[in-house]
Amino acid sequence: MGRKIPAKKHRGVKDPLIQQAKRLQELKGKINAPPNDPDDQPVPKSLTRLFAFEYQLKEKHTNLKRKKKKCTKDRDSIEAHNDNPVGKLRRLPGETGRSFTIRINSAMKAIHTPADQEHYPLDIEMEDIKGEQMALQRARRKRKQNNARTGDGGGEEPPPKPSRAQKLALKKKAKKEKALEVRRERVAFGEVAHAPPALPVRPRHAAARSDGSDRRPGCKELLLSAMLRGGRGALPPAEAERRERARLEAVAAYRALRARPRVLVKY
Repeated sequence: MGRKIPAKKHRGVKDPLIQQAKRLQELKGKINAPPNDPDDQPVPKSLTRLFAFEYQLKEKHTNLKRKKKKCTKDRDSIEAHNDNPVGKLRRLPGETGRSFTIRINSAMKAIHTPADQEHYPLDIEMEDIKGEQMALQRARRKRKQNNARTGDGGGEEPPPKPSRAQKLALKKKAKKEKALEVRRERVAFGEVAHAPPALPVRPRHAAARSDGSDRRPGCKELLLSAMLRGGRGALPPAEAERRERARLEAVAAYRALRARPRVLVKY
């Protein structure tokens, strides 16, 4: 004989209505509650797990590139620091701070000033007017070339006005972009629509209404439509015969009017 599996002891009969009321009381603040942020869209965990692998792979590659670049930069800075002779200068014992600063400045000047210029100084005139004019001319020519390349005339030449075709093309493009804009309608939480929206203009191939309120221009009724409206089968025989006789008389009068020759009256 197998072991008896212990089960939960039921002490008394629990009322299902009381249980349901207790459950609803616990869920009272969770059902039909407005969201904390209307613009926030929660993402399911299944979707997060689906894209987690791709995100981790991208982060791994980014971290590797960043670490490699950082190591290269540190190595270059260390090499540059070791190659700099000024960085190897140390303050001598008994040397004042001013003397040490002057010595560093002299070393920097010796590095940036070649020794050839001290022995063979260049013959440069300080006030070379012709050279300044040529430099200004080259700068002006270069500025004109850049303006012509970029299409911007700058302050010297105003940009050309667009033609009528270009204006129409720009206007059409702006209209197309405006039509493609996403239109959002903010609906408040708990808002109830009591009726569908009324369409002032119905589609072209939509069925016409029975009351004739959406009658389109150019679709007027004929003169005999009001006279012959209604089903003939539902009318008495005498009324149907009278309407048929009236219809035939109207058709005969119309044909006689069309057959009459036109008379031109001269004033």
